[in-house]
Amino acid sequence: MPLRATVRDVDDGIVLVELRGSVDAAVQDELQDTINSAMRRAEQGLLISLDDVEFMDSSGIGALMRAWGEAENHGLMFAVIVRQPRLRKLLETLGLLDTLPNYLTVSDALAAWRAAKERERAEVEPFASSVQPKQRGVAPEPLAPRKAEWRMELTLVCEPALIAVARLACATFASQMGFGLDELEDIKLAVSEACTNVIQHAYEDRTGQHFFIACWVEQNALVIEVRDAGRGLPREVPTNLGTMIMRAVMDEVAWHSAEGQGTVVRMVKRRRC
Repeated sequence: MPLRATVRDVDDGIVLVELRGSVDAAVQDELQDTINSAMRRAEQGLLISLDDVEFMDSSGIGALMRAWGEAENHGLMFAVIVRQPRLRKLLETLGLLDTLPNYLTVSDALAAWRAAKERERAEVEPFASSVQPKQRGVAPEPLAPRKAEWRMELTLVCEPALIAVARLACATFASQMGFGLDELEDIKLAVSEACTNVIQHAYEDRTGQHFFIACWVEQNALVIEVRDAGRGLPREVPTNLGTMIMRAVMDEVAWHSAEGQGTVVRMVKRRRC
């Protein structure tokens, strides 16, 4: 579902942004514009509700982190409303559930902010949580090729709108192997991150460029490769939200890249039963 956003006032000087649909690289500019507009409207605080978000990858999480920083720079309270177990699990995996301000409901956030104001009046210093330091990633060795039982291949133009097509195609392929719904969501998330990396970083100018996806079955495992013919990666694979998510939701992730010859990311998901 395309992204839809509703902006409304929920309390004196506090603005709520309610997001619906999918949040990925295809809508990140639209999302950023919506958040910026809401922030200009807010006088006390900004809330962003994810209750009706069907899919979110690192593009959306990055937008939330930027909004948090901007809100603090403007002296605004900030929080995310997230009660979906899958999204909470994703934030927890990234180490953000205990750092990014979040509540289960809008009422919970407003009550906590009112309590914080009361503590300030009583001259009690509020608790400030610390963000965990980032860890550097090291590029793993690529997996050795193995014989595939059956296979799907796609060639897609480097356009953000086609990320949704790629993740849906891979999830449909994977569903034929008997993966459960949670596993299919993991696969969609990993594919979205790999495709986003290609579109955002593989080419100096992505106009007219393509990327390639292959899925195949090896015994009880699904293998997905996302390949481009771009400028290649530095010697070490950068550690960012996208690569952290891919490693968290897949059983194996490996990169092979050469300067000026493109990059291949191979991801493996094993069926549990």
